[in-house]
Amino acid sequence: MKDFYELTDIGRARRLRPIAETVLNEYDLEVVRMRSMSDATNGVFRLDCANGDRFAMRVGAGPPIGHSADEMRSEMEWLDALCTIETPAVPRPVPSRTGEVVVMGSAPNVPYDPPCAIFTWLDGSLLADRLDEVSFDKYGAAMANLHRAAIGFEPRSGFVAPKYTTVYPYESPFIVFSEADGDLLPPTRRSLFEKGLGLVQELFGSLPSREPMRLLHGDLHGWNVKTDHGRVSVFDFEDMVWGWPVQDIGVALYYYWQRDDFDQKLHEFRSGYQTVSPWPDSGGEVFTCIIARTLLMANDVISQPEWLEVASEVYERGERRIRDMLDRMNS
Repeated sequence: MKDFYELTDIGRARRLRPIAETVLNEYDLEVVRMRSMSDATNGVFRLDCANGDRFAMRVGAGPPIGHSADEMRSEMEWLDALCTIETPAVPRPVPSRTGEVVVMGSAPNVPYDPPCAIFTWLDGSLLADRLDEVSFDKYGAAMANLHRAAIGFEPRSGFVAPKYTTVYPYESPFIVFSEADGDLLPPTRRSLFEKGLGLVQELFGSLPSREPMRLLHGDLHGWNVKTDHGRVSVFDFEDMVWGWPVQDIGVALYYYWQRDDFDQKLHEFRSGYQTVSPWPDSGGEVFTCIIARTLLMANDVISQPEWLEVASEVYERGERRIRDMLDRMNS
């Protein structure tokens, strides 16, 4: 049988489906239809129930990018806390028949035992599919509301989330300058990446003196945001990190740099954010945090074999992004 990591996204979804079906037996849900929604990282299935209710099931990814059961339980704890705020809407964790919010799955032909969870379904269209027609003001306000809700959040013992104090806050090492070959990092590009890293380290070193860390979404791009008749909802909190608001903003805006209307989208995002909280940037720091995300992605693509085929494109685009961010900071 073909190795799991050599399968297409559709092939992986088919391999993960029996796990989802088995885990579903632990819940009091009368599911009449299960549809695969994604296997880009996790396996995500939409569950349609006999009474019309809908849910999403996540079958966790494996190493090196997968999250542990304890990390997923921590995510569920944070979502429970966020369910008390009015906006943005977030998915509510659904407990199993025995009250567990994370259920372990397994299958003979899947090389890891994934933690699995079920969430309430969020209606609407992905923001990423409607960028040309949706203003970013509500997107910015949604993030600001999350940041405000995080103030004073006190997790229970055993809560697990990385601290975003370095350019790569995860357990894997940062290997861009030691492992990327000369084709990926020719001298000019290497110098630019090193300059960017220096700015990131300087900024991250200064942030602790400003305010305490708070919990951030950590991955709030347009594929993790939905819009529905003007209402914004946010999901996929598994990459949450302890950090500072400007870092979260940089992660979000990283994905729109190449758009011709980036400046307009940034203005809309900032305007929406400021309806809730002060803009947490004393001058060009959002651009530095976009550089931080650029370096993180450069590290990801050479750390995971299945992504190596896109490494050249990621590094070339990263060079252009870092140069543009530096130009913006110097203008």
